[in-house]
Amino acid sequence: MHLLLALDKSFEHLASVAVTSFLLHSSFESLVIVSPESEKFEKLENIAREFDVPFVHQMLEKTSSIYRLPKDVLPYFYCVEALNQVKPGRYLYIDADTLCVADLHLLTVLELNSDTPFAACSHGRPMPDRSLILNLESPFHYFNAGIFLFDSEPLKNYLSPSRVVDFYLRNQCLCRFREQCSMNALLRGHVQFLPGQYNVLSWMRERQDHHQWHHPSINSMAYCLPYIWKNMSIIHFSNGALPSRVPKERHELMDRYWLLIEQGIGKPSDLPNYSDLW
Repeated sequence: MHLLLALDKSFEHLASVAVTSFLLHSSFESLVIVSPESEKFEKLENIAREFDVPFVHQMLEKTSSIYRLPKDVLPYFYCVEALNQVKPGRYLYIDADTLCVADLHLLTVLELNSDTPFAACSHGRPMPDRSLILNLESPFHYFNAGIFLFDSEPLKNYLSPSRVVDFYLRNQCLCRFREQCSMNALLRGHVQFLPGQYNVLSWMRERQDHHQWHHPSINSMAYCLPYIWKNMSIIHFSNGALPSRVPKERHELMDRYWLLIEQGIGKPSDLPNYSDLW
């Protein structure tokens, strides 16, 4: 399994923390970074070297389909180019604001086949407007971007940068969440849904226990939250929920672990696993 990210230089610091956490907990065949042309990622390359993982930097070509998009939405579609991998294999795509806190062995053995070569996590709460507009099977069949597991070869039968861009440009009024809506529409019926512990979103956090989506009377999937907390593997920090932007008194263990990695990024392989601490 390869570890894959798509980002520009401004997100390298976040990505350094994320990548370190994943390499501390699991083995990967390579670290693949997809970015705009002429950007270098020395920090990420050094981290890969520290863990003895091959580093691969793929730069977007100027002829890429995503450059047909308006500039204000263009960066959101870098991930679509990242999914278009030439080398056959299993890839785990992660956002820069994610944190791994457990072994990911189960993701290496999950069967991906020609009909469902792509796996992601549902939002874990009903999205009735998305299911209606995008013709999804149910309000819970809308997957969240940020954590994708896929087999690169069969995925090409259903998804390509040009297809995603074409769908978005034709249906901008339907795509409230830009590339995420486009991908949900194009991959409808060809997605395996991972348990929520592989993409623990900000609204799922224990500190958000007052949130309406934590009540089974409103969200029938809320009964899964204790299981997700107990077995969490990947936490997905939203921009406003990064530990540096949250008062210290509201920090949970995963916030403290993010800050620990951030402070020890100079010698990442010496950092402890999450389970060694808690």
